[in-house]
Amino acid sequence: MSWPIPCEPAALEPVRRRLGRWLAAAGWPDEAVADVVLAVNEAVSNAVEHGCAQRCDGVRLDARVSTVAGRRRVDCTVHDCGDWDGVARRCATRGFGLPMIRELSDEVRIEHGGAGTTIHLTSLDPPG
Repeated sequence: MSWPIPCEPAALEPVRRRLGRWLAAAGWPDEAVADVVLAVNEAVSNAVEHGCAQRCDGVRLDARVSTVAGRRRVDCTVHDCGDWDGVARRCATRGFGLPMIRELSDEVRIEHGGAGTTIHLTSLDPPG
C-alpha cells in the first residue's frame, strides 16, 4: 500500500483513518492498531512540518504486512524530500515525537540524504 500525502496538516486525520482501516483489513490485531497509527501519524506530522518546509511537494507513506521468521510484522516508511536541517534549533522546546515513535515501534530507522528524509517503522504482531 502506498499513499501520497499533501504537505498540509489537514491531511493527517484522513491518513490515520485510512491506515487504521487498512491495518484492520490486513488482520492486524485491534489492540495493536492504535500504536501503529499513532507512531505513523507522528512520523507523517514531522514530515509535513519539517520536510515540507523546505522543497517538498508532498510526503509518501508506504506500508506492508508480512511474515518474517514465523512472526507477522507491519513495516511503514514515511518519506519527504527535506533534510530537516536546523530542526533541533527551531524546535528546542519540543522534541517528543521521535521518542514516542521509538516507544510505540519495535524498530525505527531514520535516513537523511540528498533525496530527503525517510523514517522506517516496524511493529511486530503482539504474541497472542
